[in-house]
Amino acid sequence: MLRFVDRMATVTTRNLILNDKVRAFSSSKVKSLVENHFDLNFRIHGPTGEEVTKGLDLKDKTCLITGANSGVGLEMTKCLNLCGCTVLMACRNTYAASVVAKNTCLKPDSLRLYELNLASLRSVRKCSDDLLNKEKKIDIVILNAGIFGLPWTQTVDKLEITFQVNYLSQYYLLMNIEDILADNARVVIISSESHRYVTWPFNEILTPTEETLSLPENKYSSIKAYNISKLCGILAMHNLGYRWLNTKKTVISAHPGSFVKTRLCRNWWLYEAIYTGMKPFTKTIAQAASTPLYCATSSDLNGLSAIYYKNCKRCQESDLASNLQLSFRINDLTKDIIRDRVTMSELPVSLSDTRQKHDVEHNIEDSLLTNYSN
Repeated sequence: MLRFVDRMATVTTRNLILNDKVRAFSSSKVKSLVENHFDLNFRIHGPTGEEVTKGLDLKDKTCLITGANSGVGLEMTKCLNLCGCTVLMACRNTYAASVVAKNTCLKPDSLRLYELNLASLRSVRKCSDDLLNKEKKIDIVILNAGIFGLPWTQTVDKLEITFQVNYLSQYYLLMNIEDILADNARVVIISSESHRYVTWPFNEILTPTEETLSLPENKYSSIKAYNISKLCGILAMHNLGYRWLNTKKTVISAHPGSFVKTRLCRNWWLYEAIYTGMKPFTKTIAQAASTPLYCATSSDLNGLSAIYYKNCKRCQESDLASNLQLSFRINDLTKDIIRDRVTMSELPVSLSDTRQKHDVEHNIEDSLLTNYSN
């Protein structure tokens, strides 16, 4: 009996040792797989926003971010907050934004919230007035807010909602607060590689109309409207780069990444399914924040303006997006659309001045047009 008990104890001890070895092997194997996954993910999709901004001291900087309460906007808020930057969060739901910010950011005392409904020009004006009254200087502006995948919808201003939210209202906000931008302010306009899929016939390039940008219902698709709004953002960048040519203000467009799983795709189950299926093969939200943050904070870009970035590297935008004369026409059309919907007292100087001259060859040297973005 004692011999049987000894034998059982020996077998049990061996099993325990074997189980420990198996667990240790499995643990090391899992750890190795996880490390390899993150290493591969980094090599394919690049660094995170936190890695891009690591070590930066932004205590004397103030940054305005639209759509700062979720997704890439929230991640950028968190990273800048970690560097000591004062972040102005412009969001539609300020209460929800305050709750999520307090749970996400380490220094919530350096966050300030402003209510902004980009589907209403009146709300944009109110937000900009609040900023003008409360802020002395803004060093960085990141126009990040965006929507996608909605059925055709008109805003209270009788404009297609994707065009107004993604481009028009944010441009109007920027023009309203131009007086408090720092002398060396840097503006980052979040764009997308999808701008390349916009093709306009020659007559629309030569004389774009409101329907070219704010699509009527019979010409509407959510993807087409989104692509046009992102093209307008890059064209606005070129127009501002030209306007600010003799100043220290700069403007850059940044593509965060394709198919990044954020709340952007929430408006239709099919887009939600596609983005979810693509998630293992695309950037994380933390990685998607890296390029906009690099464009907003990197000293490597000092003095550079009107350039397009993706994966933290300069990239050539589409031929349509780099058409400077088209950027002038879209800017004039943007002014007209806004003028038709707000009173003269609500127009900033930059939107109430005379039209830009389109006859570029008689006013600007060709070499300047080619090299104005350094």
